[in-house]
Amino acid sequence: MADGTRFESNSKEVKAALGKLEKQALRETAKFLRKLIKKTVPVDEGVLKKNVGSWVKGKANEQPVLQIGIYDRARARKKGYPYAYHAHLVQFGTKSMPSTDFLRAPVLNNIDKIRDTQAEFLRQIEDIKANGLPEVEDEEADD
Repeated sequence: MADGTRFESNSKEVKAALGKLEKQALRETAKFLRKLIKKTVPVDEGVLKKNVGSWVKGKANEQPVLQIGIYDRARARKKGYPYAYHAHLVQFGTKSMPSTDFLRAPVLNNIDKIRDTQAEFLRQIEDIKANGLPEVEDEEADD
């Protein structure tokens, strides 16, 4: 360019920042929901409460997804917990035991709180759209 003007695209950085904010929002939601689910488990202490976990999945170019559930055998072993083989029996019940909806009910009963949590992070996304990425000063090494 003859006039010395140079175009610089920050679209990759903006997309990365938006993706990080989305994942942060999902992690905050997961933390809240894990606590609620553990309170809903019908046993005061035990294997089932320890095995409640959450995962935020999604590659850099994909929409992140939040999954909440019970650890599988391998993950429970890796974390040092006994496997909660009876989780599905507690959730869905048996002939002699009624079902206890400890996984879905806390989520469905707290949709408004989940939306509020997500909205906090969406406001940060709107700030990025309006003002661009925050300025980061270069660090100077200590002498």
